[in-house]
Amino acid sequence: MTYIYKLNQQNMNTKKKESFFKDKEYHAFTALEKAHFLSFAPYAFQASILLRDYSILSKLESNSNGLSFEELKNEFPNISYYGIRILLEAGIGIGLLYEENEKYFITKTGLFFINDRMVVVNTNFMQDICYQGAFKLKESIENGTPAGLSYLGNWNTIYEGLSQLKEKEKKSWFDFDHYYSDFVFPEIMKILFDQEIKPLEVLDIGANTGKFSSYCLQHNKQVKMSLLDLPGQLAMADEHLKSQGFEGKYQLIAHNILDETIVIPGKYDIIWMSQFLDCFSDDEIILILNKCKVALKENGVIMINETFWDHQPFHAAMYSLQMTSLYFTTMANGNSQMYDSRVFMKLIEKAGFKVIDTKVGVATTHTVLTIGL
Repeated sequence: MTYIYKLNQQNMNTKKKESFFKDKEYHAFTALEKAHFLSFAPYAFQASILLRDYSILSKLESNSNGLSFEELKNEFPNISYYGIRILLEAGIGIGLLYEENEKYFITKTGLFFINDRMVVVNTNFMQDICYQGAFKLKESIENGTPAGLSYLGNWNTIYEGLSQLKEKEKKSWFDFDHYYSDFVFPEIMKILFDQEIKPLEVLDIGANTGKFSSYCLQHNKQVKMSLLDLPGQLAMADEHLKSQGFEGKYQLIAHNILDETIVIPGKYDIIWMSQFLDCFSDDEIILILNKCKVALKENGVIMINETFWDHQPFHAAMYSLQMTSLYFTTMANGNSQMYDSRVFMKLIEKAGFKVIDTKVGVATTHTVLTIGL
């Protein structure tokens, strides 16, 4: 069961949204309650994880008439009387369940927490990738390095270690990464292959596991795809594309995009970057865009897919992206973020490009920029 937000186009613009939490819109008591909730947020999160992973919430969902404490205790003999009690009481305070006539029921929030695909993906990502490292946020900000990454492995950035993550961690990372790109790719095909230059040669920078290139090869039999990424990611992309029957229809380019001494080989009609540039700092984005200049054919363009937080129609989406920036700070590389579009546009201008076209609200939350020289 997945709940998809519907886009209100009137809310979509390039201006920064006003705060959803203006003090004048809340009574002092409501504001104080929110502050108290934040003060215990780490325990609220961990208790929610256990209520989900022990299947307590699922059991309540499947019993619409509610369950008594004794019935729940009998359902979970491996959890102590004490453990069941404190989790149920915490769940009431968190808002995942409620008690009525000595029976426990799941709330609407509880239903969303265990069933909504986006919520599940985000929760697993936070738990398996980010939670321990979040304690290193202050150190990461002050040093400009992902101090929390040491909880996962001994790498400079998480991208160097993706192929080496433990299976559960790897699944949570890629589920998170793919969720916010996979559903938009069909919409992207309509935009990408509607270009006047009729792209035949496309460079996919930050190819990851090759899913975008796979969509392109399925959509257009004449397209020539080149995938550029680090060797570990290209190995996964190669495996995926071969499994799709595309062997011989693409080329792999192992390349460190931040190495200024290496030129991107080839010339391309379109250079595509999907949720890639948000993995880099301001200066690094300018560097990457400058490197792309020499790889563009005459009249070639760069197309950029991003989820700018100020382009989101709902507070929950904006909040999720702003919190994801803290993942970049503590776990990914220490210096990137999910960008405010106004900041991003200035970087494009500094790199000497102009925006040719902007499509906001693609698949609800995405913005696709077409830029050229």
